Formats: sequence, structure tokens, C-alpha cells
Amino acid sequence: MKLIPVSKRALVGIAAAVAAIILIVASRALVDRIAEHKRRMAFHNLHAAAISRIAELSVLEYRYTDVMELNRKFLVGGASTSLVRFSGVVKAGIADVTAVKADYDGNEGKIGITLPRASIIENVVDVGTVKFWDVKRNIFVPIKTELKLQEITAFKDKVARELEASGFLAEADARAAEIVSSLYSGFGAQVTVAH
Repeated sequence: MKLIPVSKRALVGIAAAVAAIILIVASRALVDRIAEHKRRMAFHNLHAAAISRIAELSVLEYRYTDVMELNRKFLVGGASTSLVRFSGVVKAGIADVTAVKADYDGNEGKIGITLPRASIIENVVDVGTVKFWDVKRNIFVPIKTELKLQEITAFKDKVARELEASGFLAEADARAAEIVSSLYSGFGAQVTVAH
């Protein structure tokens, strides 16, 4: 086997080509590491800034208006009747967003999110909408404002119980999962949400 002499120029050219290939591969690896680091930092910043600083995440609301008739009877003087009209809102969501857990696995390209179950986080009657009408008055059985307010409170608690029984909180769970998942979807990773 005869060796072909290689000139110094050819050796320098080969060495330069090998060095260029090594430099390209090394720079590509460095760029990938920097990009992964930026994704991880963005993930942690999103979780720290956007999620953890939110006190609560209201995802679903139900508005209602009702008119109640209150009747009280007494032997002397007949009955007293009042009408009460009011509007309110029930909101469901995640009461404590600091309980949201998110894990980023850059190697697998996955983000795992664990959410607490949704609960009713607000159930209020808009005071500005409350109207009272005394239809009939019996001085022996007045319908006092305290009684009217107790009836409103009982009604709003009944609305909350009916909503819970109708699947309102399950719908809020699904909506919370959708919202939080969309926040993390920009990382180009598969997002899974569990409760």
C-alpha cells in the first residue's frame, strides 16, 4: 500500500474543516442549551408571576334575580305581606391559586399541572338591587327588615346548593383546567392537567 503524500496546505484545510464542524456542532449545542434555559426561566417566571400572585381564580359565574313574597299571619288584624326583589351572583373557581402545582420536563416536552378542586368563592347579593314593598300591613305582625334579610340569605344559600347539585363545580373544574392549560401552552410542550 502506497501512501499519498499530503501537502501542508491540504492538512491545514482538513484541520480547518474539522475545526469548523466541531465549532458548528458546539455552537448548535450551546444554542439549544440557552433556548432550554430560556424556556425553563419563562416557565418559572410564568408560574411565579402570573399564577402564584393571583389570589383566586374565578372561572365561572351564575347571576340570578328573584322576587320573594313574605307572609306573616296574626289572629287580630289579618296578615302582613311584603315583596322582596334582589339580584345576586355566585362565582366558582380556585380559591387559593398558590395550591396550583406545575412541573416542566424539558427532556420529555411535557408540563404537568395539578389543580385543586373548584369551589364557590363568592355568593353575594347586590345591595343596590334590593327592593322592598309592603303589600299588606298588620301592625301586630310587622315584617321587619331583619326577617327580609334572613330570607334573602336563606335564598342565596339555597341557590348555591342547587348549583353544586347541578354540576356547576364540575363545569368550573373543567374551565379552570382549560384556562390554566392555555397559560402554559405557549411552551410548545404537551400540557396535562389533573385535579
